[in-house]
Amino acid sequence: MDRQLRRWHVLATVAVLVLAAVSSLAGLFRPGHYHAALVIVESYRMQDLTILVGGIPVLAVGLWYAMRSSPRGRIVWLGGLAYMTYMGASIAVQIPFNAFFLVYVALFGLSLFTFLGGMVTTDADAIRETLDGHLNTTLYSVALVVIGLGLGALWLSDLVPPLLSGTEPSLIEESGPQAIVTHVIDLGVVVPSIFVSAAWLYRERTWGFVFAGVELVLGATLAAPIGIMTIVFMAGDTVTISPVAAFFTFLPILVSTLLAVTYLRSMGRRPEPSTESDRGHSV
Repeated sequence: MDRQLRRWHVLATVAVLVLAAVSSLAGLFRPGHYHAALVIVESYRMQDLTILVGGIPVLAVGLWYAMRSSPRGRIVWLGGLAYMTYMGASIAVQIPFNAFFLVYVALFGLSLFTFLGGMVTTDADAIRETLDGHLNTTLYSVALVVIGLGLGALWLSDLVPPLLSGTEPSLIEESGPQAIVTHVIDLGVVVPSIFVSAAWLYRERTWGFVFAGVELVLGATLAAPIGIMTIVFMAGDTVTISPVAAFFTFLPILVSTLLAVTYLRSMGRRPEPSTESDRGHSV
C-alpha cells in the first residue's frame, strides 16, 4: 500500500474543506438559514462554529502532512475525514430541509468515500512501526472500551427507560424526531467500531494501531461540538440534560482527547528495538 496520497485524495479533501466552510459560514451568517426553534438554531450555529475552528483545521493540517508521507499526518487526515463524515451525516439528516440540503449530502458522501479510499490505501505496517515499543496497547485498549461504554451508556440511558415504559424519549418531545439521529450513528457505527479497535489493538493486530488512532482523533475533534452543545442545552431550559448524562457526555471526549494527544506524540518518535516481554509497557 502507498504512503503517498493519491491525487484524487487531495482534490476530494480540498472539496470537503470547501463544502464544510461554505455550509458552516452560511449557517452562521445567512439570515433565516435554519428553520427551527431558537435553542436548536443556537446548537446548529455552535456546531457550525466548531467545524470552522476545529474540524476544518484538523483536516487541513492532516492533509498537509499526509501529502508529505507523514504517518502521523495520515492518521490526523483520516481522523479529520471520519469527523467530516460523522458531521455530514448528522447535518444532512438532522437539519430541517433548506437550500443547502444538497451541499450537506455532498459533504457527507464525499467525506465518506474519501475516508474509505484513504483507509484502503494506508500502509498499516508503516503506522505500526512508528508505534511499536512506544504505545501501551493494554492501556489504550482499556481506555477505548471505557470510551465506548461511556458513549453507549449515554445514549441508552435516553432510550431504554422510554422503551420499557412505552413512552417517547424526552429528547424527541423537546427537540423533535431528528434529535435521535446521533443515537443511531453512535450506537450503530461509532460504538461498535470503538470496540473492534480496542480488541484489535489489545491483540496487537497491525490494523488495530490504525483504527485506534483514527478513532481517537475523531473523538478528540468531536470533543468541541459535543461539549459546547451540551453546555448550551444545560444552560437553557428547553432540553433536559441530567447530571448523569452530562458525566457520560464529557468522560468519553476528555479521555479520547488526552489519548489522541499521547498517541500522536508517540508516533513522532523513532521506532526502537523491543522484546516481546516489554512491548506495550511504555507510552
